[in-house]
Amino acid sequence: MPDRAPLPTDPAALPPTEAPTLAALEPLLGAAGLPPLADVERAAIAAHLRLLDAWNPSINLTRIVGPAERAQRHLLDSLVALPLIERLLPPDGGRIGDLGAGGGFPGVPVAARLLGHRGTATLDLIEATQKKARFLEAVAAASGLAPRLRVRAARAESLARPGGPRYDVVTARAVAPLAELARLALPLLAPGGWLAAWKRAGGGWEAELATATSLLGAGRIRIEPIAAPGLEGGLIALVGPATRV
Repeated sequence: MPDRAPLPTDPAALPPTEAPTLAALEPLLGAAGLPPLADVERAAIAAHLRLLDAWNPSINLTRIVGPAERAQRHLLDSLVALPLIERLLPPDGGRIGDLGAGGGFPGVPVAARLLGHRGTATLDLIEATQKKARFLEAVAAASGLAPRLRVRAARAESLARPGGPRYDVVTARAVAPLAELARLALPLLAPGGWLAAWKRAGGGWEAELATATSLLGAGRIRIEPIAAPGLEGGLIALVGPATRV
């Protein structure tokens, strides 16, 4: 059999498949009390979505492909937590690691919005699956955000070794139960750092929270509801050194 053609890395050569998704996103941002996308933010997210549409049939990055659903469940869900994440970062910039970055949510939208106005901030997309890491490398290169948006093609356990990167915030969305996330993420945190994990009430969440609490102690876990249209029941579980930010 002939070798499969390499997947594209230049979003400018691809059709503008992101347009319906970005059009659906704008009223959602307003309804959630978030500002509209600046031009540089829109360009980075557009590059991400074009490459996602081109790569997804081959490497199965996401099952959410409809524009309205993608705008709400991927982009809005990622961006609505940004004000909280900014409060967790030091005022001079900060380092974020997105654990199990996969298709790039929440890492790429967060980077698109955050890096433009925090001049020394960086965000690492941490992904152990090589084909997904290659996709993320293409996105980072095309986003206009490199080298402050980077890819770490490695497992969390290997990054936790002495000399590995340490983060002010580790984000994780649809990765693992909270206790397992804490086991993976806490060794990656700088002193005073936080894990921010996207979760949803119901569906066994109460048992998941109880397990994490029994291992970590209630004083290390804080729950922040996500307030945005269509994302009712969503929440951010914060695990860190204190109960107050």
